Amino acid sequence: MKRTPEPELMQSPSQVRAYADADFSRSDSMVIQSLEKYLKKVGKTLNKTDLIFDIACGPGNISERIAKNWPFVNVVGIDGSKEMLNEAENKLLKSLSKNLSYQLIEINSIAKGETHFPFKADVLVSNSALHHFHDPYGFWGALKKLGKNKCIHIHRDLIRPPSIEKAFEIKEKHLSNSPEILKKDFYASLKASFTVDEVTQQLIDAGLSQLKVFQVDELYFEIIGCI
Repeated sequence: MKRTPEPELMQSPSQVRAYADADFSRSDSMVIQSLEKYLKKVGKTLNKTDLIFDIACGPGNISERIAKNWPFVNVVGIDGSKEMLNEAENKLLKSLSKNLSYQLIEINSIAKGETHFPFKADVLVSNSALHHFHDPYGFWGALKKLGKNKCIHIHRDLIRPPSIEKAFEIKEKHLSNSPEILKKDFYASLKASFTVDEVTQQLIDAGLSQLKVFQVDELYFEIIGCI
């Protein structure tokens, strides 16, 4: 199936609300588990001087999980959608997380050098971010500018199915009881996603071949490594 890009930013209030209300806890928790496993594998212990960025953080689901899991580490969620960050900020007001903050920044502007973020991260994570970029090299370019030397990367995203029929089947299988607006967005995301082979080539082209991509299940791949 040929890739069909979707809008880079989710700005519609109805879309944002449906996304914020959805239960993505399983996928969100997998990002945290992958980070924990990789930290253990490389023998790194996070401390209070470390900084973690959640790229294209949306309503802050993963940002919050990271902040609670490592309460002594500064966590910054970055997103280009004001509507999404409004959701994240509203949740932050109700939480006890003192180590979490959000920045309204379009990721492409970092890649292009139009926005210079003053800090660099020790850890970069993202979930379902890459497929939103019309040009994936904007995502990779931004990551190169946002990470310190030897930055740890944990990125997770959808895999594009081989056909329209398979995309429809996956949508019905995993979101059969979800609101129609969420099902529609999920279907669009499947069609906008990349294959593992495509991402592997992107990493090579972007000079990030130290990062490794592998398929997790029928829905997701993960990109893990240190550069």
